[in-house]
Amino acid sequence: MVHTRRRLERLARPTLSLNLSYMAQRSYSLPFFPLGVFLLPGERTGLHIFEPRYKQLIEELEQALNSGLEGSNRFGIPFHYEDMTASTGSLARLVEVKKVHPAGRKDIVVECVGHFETQRFQEKMEAKLYPGGSVVDRDMQLDAPLTPEQRSRISEIKALLQDSKDIDVNRLSDHTIEDLTQWLGLPPAHKHRLLVLKGAQRASFLDGVLRWTKLVLQQEVHIHKGFFPN
Repeated sequence: MVHTRRRLERLARPTLSLNLSYMAQRSYSLPFFPLGVFLLPGERTGLHIFEPRYKQLIEELEQALNSGLEGSNRFGIPFHYEDMTASTGSLARLVEVKKVHPAGRKDIVVECVGHFETQRFQEKMEAKLYPGGSVVDRDMQLDAPLTPEQRSRISEIKALLQDSKDIDVNRLSDHTIEDLTQWLGLPPAHKHRLLVLKGAQRASFLDGVLRWTKLVLQQEVHIHKGFFPN
């Protein structure tokens, strides 16, 4: 189990290299807010804003939101893990400012509306405090179907979830890679790595994730039933 976990952690490290297949697409400028989160379209997360550069960014997004300028209410969240920032990230919009604290700190909610690939990164956008860059849209192939072998392993995981957590597994869809990542509970680095990989590499990484998840749940079931494996 330790060997499998270390292998997954090593594979999960983001890459700084650009995907050349996206270089021919039309690029556009986007402000950046690097974070250790990787969202799927429709997923939301809360953020606490306190740095001056990101306070400036959120103020601009809030103005766009309040003015109905939805096209200007966009920013990128390049995925940041340990000491590396990936070239891929989540395209997001400001949903609401939930609370304003003293000194201008804010609690906000943002929502993912897509993904992007960075072509050029700037430490500061022109006349701004926050970073940004030139990006192109990135198709993560979220609708890619799972293979019968993968769905068989997922069925085993669902059975273990039902035993250990009393979860209604009938509500957990497993037809596509997007379905799976919505409920599997992957750490952000593993989630990011799984979705940026393609073809055989994605299948291999997913196989490791499913094996590891099954092993963890099997131990939880044993503990739940009063058995403590050595």
